[in-house]
Amino acid sequence: MATSVPSPAKARQLYVRTPLLCSRKLSKRVGANVWLKMESVQPSGSFKIRGLSNFANKAVERGCTRFASSSGGNAGLAAAYIARQLGLPITVVVPETTPSFIADKLREEGAEVEVVGKPASEYSINGSHTSSGI
Repeated sequence: MATSVPSPAKARQLYVRTPLLCSRKLSKRVGANVWLKMESVQPSGSFKIRGLSNFANKAVERGCTRFASSSGGNAGLAAAYIARQLGLPITVVVPETTPSFIADKLREEGAEVEVVGKPASEYSINGSHTSSGI
């Protein structure tokens, strides 16, 4: 089920403002206030969504209609979440070493997951794959 792509004038904030919490235990240990930025409450679970959402909104403004990511980690999860929120398809290229639960999470976000190569250094989304010709 696709949703409409936002107009350039309606760029969407796709991340949440996360709280800062003072850790009394850590503060006491180091003798100074230690503040924790609670990025784990982001929809994708990490801070990666901040920069990627800005990038995605700008790409949509320029007419982008599909996303791709080469990350089997937090960046891939953030990209898949953003694509789903914007109603755009995404392909996430991951190495064979990506845990199946991560690939499953990517698919749950609506991503097409492409497993290519063993180490992350072997794959690329720009068409210049070094081992299988992608």
